[in-house]
Amino acid sequence: MKQLILFFFCATTLLTAKAQQNEEERKGLKRENWYIGSGINVGFFQGWMLGLNPETGYSVGKFLDVGFATNLNYITQNVAPGISSRFTALGGGPYMRGWIANRFFITSQFEYNFIKESLVQGGVKRYFRYEAPSLLVGAGWGNRFIGGSQFYTSIMVDVLKDPNSPYVDQTNNTLLPVFRTGFLFYFRPKQERER
Repeated sequence: MKQLILFFFCATTLLTAKAQQNEEERKGLKRENWYIGSGINVGFFQGWMLGLNPETGYSVGKFLDVGFATNLNYITQNVAPGISSRFTALGGGPYMRGWIANRFFITSQFEYNFIKESLVQGGVKRYFRYEAPSLLVGAGWGNRFIGGSQFYTSIMVDVLKDPNSPYVDQTNNTLLPVFRTGFLFYFRPKQERER
């Protein structure tokens, strides 16, 4: 039994070394690991949220995606009887998705948001502008075919809990779940593109 385990250990080590050598022969970033696409945000609480999240990124090996995403969100909240609020948030920042199991991943995204709010109270409308950082953390499920396409669905919350964040309920300072679905497309390898 020990000999069999030793054999599998040696074979795995040799195969890993050979794969790494082949990878090192092809230095630099691979074209087929770059992707571009967009996600859609939705949220429901004392109102609703709808957003668009264009993103670009790179698949670093089999288990990690890194990139930059932007966001444009429109959010409504019924603050109290006769008081409503409307937000438009524009922002962006880096993100990562770690594919921890077959189709499951954990994710985090830092955003810095520029927010324009209109508050209606007693028929009087007032406007405010402010900024807020957000750190969205969550998990999700999807399909990921490097060099092909990617689809995912996730749920995230803003763990920074900045009171001005578009992902925090301003009436009671609670986290609002953010549901995101994305469709991403990888660039084809150069030789396929030229055919």
